[in-house]
Amino acid sequence: MKGENYLYFNAHTSEPAATDKAIMIPASTVRGIAIGAYAGTDDNDAIYLTCEGFVGDNNSRASVVLAVTEGKLVEAMDDVVSAINANPGDGFTVVADVANSTFCSDHITGCTVTSAG
Repeated sequence: MKGENYLYFNAHTSEPAATDKAIMIPASTVRGIAIGAYAGTDDNDAIYLTCEGFVGDNNSRASVVLAVTEGKLVEAMDDVVSAINANPGDGFTVVADVANSTFCSDHITGCTVTSAG
């Protein structure tokens, strides 16, 4: 844990108190970021971030969908990558916290968390 940057996502409008409302992941577990499409759907105002899941079987994945201002996908993606690379070892970096309206990018407007296995 020491020396690792952790990324925090809270999709709830208040203190998260249920499954798939908040997640904090090691930045090193991020496996990819997709713009505009996920699972065969077309979405021109979202970024899909996937990471390793928590089962430890090398197959499970968790994901976060970040809502983005239309026309600002590239800028938001750049800001997310900056957050992933920020302050390693200093605890955690808030990427999206809906409850406190805190985002790593001025272009991110919300998030959805799926903490699969």
